Amino acid sequence: MYKMIFRPLFFMLISLIFTQSLMAATPESEIRDSMSQTINDITLLIKDEKIDKKIRNKKIDLLVTPLFDFNLMSRLSLGKTQWKKISSDEKKNFTEIFTKRIKLSYMDKLDLYTDEQIIIDKAVRVKSRIHLPTYMIQKGEKKEILYKFYHSKKQDKWLIYDVDLLGVSILQTYRSQFAGILKKDSFNTLIEKLKTNES
Repeated sequence: MYKMIFRPLFFMLISLIFTQSLMAATPESEIRDSMSQTINDITLLIKDEKIDKKIRNKKIDLLVTPLFDFNLMSRLSLGKTQWKKISSDEKKNFTEIFTKRIKLSYMDKLDLYTDEQIIIDKAVRVKSRIHLPTYMIQKGEKKEILYKFYHSKKQDKWLIYDVDLLGVSILQTYRSQFAGILKKDSFNTLIEKLKTNES
């Protein structure tokens, strides 16, 4: 009799544990866990005073690059109308230069890190997107960095397509800058300005 009672209870327990583990593995929780690990790895590299800066930056680049969709970010920063106007070669060239610009800007900001506390909040669903609020505590002041993810059907994973720094979208900032340049100058002039700012 005990065997008969125990057996269904056992399978109910296993089923419950399995169901809970499936429920926990949401895109929001996976994104938060993955970003927490990546940010922790990057922080450890920054704190390592023995590592050469070039080697450090290469290691950070390997951690960061798979998280971003630089192709989409390039297209969004330029704007739909302008993107349609340029050739395939120009799109490729712009994407390469813009990606390099974003990465250099990111690396420069890492050099400003002085052991601030990083807090990663819960990821939240915003329509078809996922937002991950992250905070840097600097001299008692809480500064927000909001990572915005979308699901790439091509790569079948969630990727960052924009970042808000202190409430300001970096893509909107670039789009505004690029639109201002293109009102007065050619696309080639924009490319040259981007190249100049890389150095």
